[in-house]
Amino acid sequence: MYDVTIEFPGMDAREYVCNGPGELRSLVWDVARAQGKPITDEDGRDLEMIFEVGDLRSRADIEGVGLLDVHAVKVQVKPVEDEFAYACDGHEGEDIALLGGPTHCDGSCKPRRRWNREALVDLTCALDDAEVEADGGCGRCSLEAAQMCAACGRCNCHDHSTCVRPVGK
Repeated sequence: MYDVTIEFPGMDAREYVCNGPGELRSLVWDVARAQGKPITDEDGRDLEMIFEVGDLRSRADIEGVGLLDVHAVKVQVKPVEDEFAYACDGHEGEDIALLGGPTHCDGSCKPRRRWNREALVDLTCALDDAEVEADGGCGRCSLEAAQMCAACGRCNCHDHSTCVRPVGK
């Protein structure tokens, strides 16, 4: 099991957990896809990326941390030290209630977030927003710098009731 942190300038770091090499490989592939960039070499093979992910996992297992740049995104991988540190009896299903445990989570736990399609969509949107903001736009309302209000220069997140549209020539 691996703790994975995904970092990109202008974006809050995203943290996930992968149960094994297959999930880790899927996460790295998806990080490349979220950037709209290929993961294959000129021959259409992904063999090099398979080796890079294998090396990433080996560095994490041997050195305690593995780092990989997937295009512009940094992926940091660490082995999970205590798999039960985030365990919650309320998340264990109905069997735990039959054994005298809680029937629901009391909110005191911090369950690990798994990599899935929802996480991929979230990452893709966050990367897009960070790129728009880096270019002077607003990621929250998806306006690029050239699309800001012609009267005040602000985005759609602001009230424009007092803005006077410029007169065309």
